[in-house]
Amino acid sequence: MRETIYSMMRFSGAVTMFGLEQVQNAMTAPTDTKAALNRLRDTLDSMSDSLASKLDESKKSALDSMSKAQIDILDRTADAVNMDGITMDAAADLLKRTSDSLGSAMRGSARAAGAA
Repeated sequence: MRETIYSMMRFSGAVTMFGLEQVQNAMTAPTDTKAALNRLRDTLDSMSDSLASKLDESKKSALDSMSKAQIDILDRTADAVNMDGITMDAAADLLKRTSDSLGSAMRGSARAAGAA
């Protein structure tokens, strides 16, 4: 059972890091790559739909509620912050630092787990 839980935690971390990497790639992409960004969005939506289709109804309902809350938070944040004042370089730098920080934390956790 422990190995299954480890696999689930690793999968969750991999999905998180994949998402961060894709957002970082999208933010650093040239502005003429609208088609590439649309393909990325379609890929992410397809992956989400595939995973959601495996959930039971109560979990799907929870996922829908969680997704709506996340969209609401993003919309409120975008309304509160002047997004036009944020440069793509600054946003990409923030995502890179966040990704690096999460990666360091994950490596530290892996070392601590290995020592136990």
